[in-house]
Amino acid sequence: MDEESLEAAIQAYNAQLQQVELALGAGQDPSQQSDLIQLQEDLKQLIELTESSLVAVKKSKLLAALDTNDEEYAAFKEAIAELGTDDELSCSEEEEESDREEEEELSGMKVKAPYYSSWGTLEYHNAMIVGTEYLEDGSAGVRVLYLYPTHKSLKPCPFFLDDKCRFKENCRFSHGQVVSVEELQPFQEPNLSTLEVGSACLAKHSDGIWYTAKITDIDSGYYTVKFDSLLLKEAVVEGDSIIPPLRNEDGASSAESDEDSVDDSGYAKENGEWAPACSSSFGGWEAHTRGIGSKLLVQMGYEFGKGLGKNSEGRVEPVQAVVLPRGKSLDQCAEVLQRKKQGRLDPGNSKKSRAKGNNTGRSPAGSRKPPHNVFDFLNEKLRGKSTGERAGGMALPERKSKEIYHASKSTKKALSVRLFQTMEKIEQTQKDIKGIQQALARNIGRHSIATAQLEEKLANAHKQLGQLQAQEASLQREQKKADTHKKMTEF
Repeated sequence: MDEESLEAAIQAYNAQLQQVELALGAGQDPSQQSDLIQLQEDLKQLIELTESSLVAVKKSKLLAALDTNDEEYAAFKEAIAELGTDDELSCSEEEEESDREEEEELSGMKVKAPYYSSWGTLEYHNAMIVGTEYLEDGSAGVRVLYLYPTHKSLKPCPFFLDDKCRFKENCRFSHGQVVSVEELQPFQEPNLSTLEVGSACLAKHSDGIWYTAKITDIDSGYYTVKFDSLLLKEAVVEGDSIIPPLRNEDGASSAESDEDSVDDSGYAKENGEWAPACSSSFGGWEAHTRGIGSKLLVQMGYEFGKGLGKNSEGRVEPVQAVVLPRGKSLDQCAEVLQRKKQGRLDPGNSKKSRAKGNNTGRSPAGSRKPPHNVFDFLNEKLRGKSTGERAGGMALPERKSKEIYHASKSTKKALSVRLFQTMEKIEQTQKDIKGIQQALARNIGRHSIATAQLEEKLANAHKQLGQLQAQEASLQREQKKADTHKKMTEF
């Protein structure tokens, strides 16, 4: 938005604020008065945000005007350099004053600043400039605070700007990072129009950290998100607490730049031509580790995005890991891979299937007669048919039920494991129901949308609890049936 539209918006908000204050002075019902007070606070916050945006627009215009006068400023510096020592002193004072003015103008400006993660990947985060400093090599730099901290180390220290932090460099929160001016990029407002149900996003948690999540529902400006971390519960946030993923924009720009290589198949494809790997994706697996591999490479002089070796002409992409079958030698694995490349897929279990087919095709006369036990005797007396007369290569249907009632050790163990897992799920579901009930009690009379969503979650949780309890009862019956059969068969 330009300067005029922002000023018009501020005037409109002030007019609305005056109307709300008049309505409060008129004396309304208590229920309407609480809504008016909330509306008054929202309008004040909106006016403050719009005024800060107006200040940022004015600063950007002033910086653009300064850029047009760079040539005149350079000529002015050359003329000053030709003067005597007295003029040099006055020039240094003027430069210091101009630096102070420039620092005041840059302070508070929003930009996109680079951030190198602990495992070496490069990301660009929206940030705000809080001061100017020089880097170790003497080049110009700025100190930035990141607006959407994704780690605790990026969360701004609440006492840093007031210069009241007692921990200084040992503070666990961020005091800003110094980055080069050349690495800064223009600030981009998050585009919430691209967010829809099922899309990935970054959502702000109650601890002030932004975590990756997925949108499960959108209703009247409220977003229901499910965090990727299993330790975080589902939450309902507003539009100022959710943004698109930071890497989507970079990925979209790179996708537009690649005009070839559009493949609808979801399989890997080998490229004949060599292409350097992107430094942002290199070492991405170390997000789940301590990142010791990248740290060792950096200590040995490796630069991300370049190849290995003295002249950086070696391998760029890492060696892909291949999972080999267990218990097979390398020669057998190489033979299987070679057959797959030649298109002659011959699974190893084909011999087993042929052998199994030959065994089933044998005549009953050549097969060994099954042993005659007490159950065969009972079946012969009760049903009038011997199991030996019907044994002809096909498994008897009674054998399946007998195996169920025999309840071997592995079957009992599996039943016990399933029963234990079901009981754990029931306990967790009961805890979730208590948490939802507490959240519902807190939100009654405040947010109707959030209350409706919580009631729906509570109903689903009760339904899931009933299913789990039915499953638990079924498993207990099976376990009891197996124990009963064991007692009956032990003589």
